[in-house]
Amino acid sequence: MSAPAPRRSEAEPRVEVVAAVAGPVDDFVRTAAQPRELPSDPVEAFDELYVRQARALTRQAFLLSGHRRVAERAVRWAFHQAWQHWPRVLAGGDPTRTVRATVYEYALSPWHQFHPLRRVPQAYSGPPEDRAVLEAFLGLPRSYRAALLLHYGLGLTLPQTAAEVECSTEAAAGRVTHGRVALEESWPPLRELPRRRRGAVLADTLRELAVAQPVRPVPPRLVRRRSCRTTRLWTRASLGLTATVTAATVLTLVTAESEQPPRKPAEVVPRTFAPAAFPGASVVRTTRTSEEGRERRHAEARRSSPSDRAYLPQLRSTNGRVDLHDFQRSEQGPGRNS
Repeated sequence: MSAPAPRRSEAEPRVEVVAAVAGPVDDFVRTAAQPRELPSDPVEAFDELYVRQARALTRQAFLLSGHRRVAERAVRWAFHQAWQHWPRVLAGGDPTRTVRATVYEYALSPWHQFHPLRRVPQAYSGPPEDRAVLEAFLGLPRSYRAALLLHYGLGLTLPQTAAEVECSTEAAAGRVTHGRVALEESWPPLRELPRRRRGAVLADTLRELAVAQPVRPVPPRLVRRRSCRTTRLWTRASLGLTATVTAATVLTLVTAESEQPPRKPAEVVPRTFAPAAFPGASVVRTTRTSEEGRERRHAEARRSSPSDRAYLPQLRSTNGRVDLHDFQRSEQGPGRNS
């Protein structure tokens, strides 16, 4: 009995490139093709690029973010950045790819989910059954959404998709494959189709979702005017902030250099009332001790005889008893007693 033949494992989903189809979505797909040569004049080149790409980029940003306001802001921001660095954008060789990368980065930013407008339900323009497809697509990770839209929605090859999302071709193929498998799980009609038809159906669905969104782009001259005004406002704000910081720094340095150390407070001498000399001295008076009084008493002590010494006040009295006759004899002097 021969051994059973080994079972062949199921083939992995093949990632196919879907070309543009005839119909209303043809213009949407054509925007991803290599652009024609732009005019030599910078203003005319920018205006032509904007007229050719603004409508399609707004619809792509809507598929990535799920919100029309975010999509419009993403396109405005991308062309604002392009106009500010227009010589460098032209030198890059592919202005369409540069602007599209900025739009995708803005539309896929996670910070938009904290905006109050994101909490308001967005009205969807299109068939009701396509609403489930859009919700399933928005439930995918951001990297999967970008890869699926570039590969199936715009019809880019895997190397071109890898260049757009800045990764290797193998990584781009993995994102496309895993993204389609995840979309099949959340959208049953796609999973029920034959495997070879799923890519074409997904491409048609994404393109129909995109072109169903109404877009009213502003004229390119207004885009350039707003960009210049925004740049002037940012420049003035930067200059004002720099001037404020400089003034605060100079004021701090001047104040620190001119500040004098605090003066030591004058020593307070305790008040005392005591006789300036012993009883029997030439001058007997009560005075308040101070710096001037001490100097005067020292001068008098130097001029007086050794027996006539100044009295130093004491905190405590000796309580000595003195007879009145002794007090009178001390005033008369030793010569009178003889």
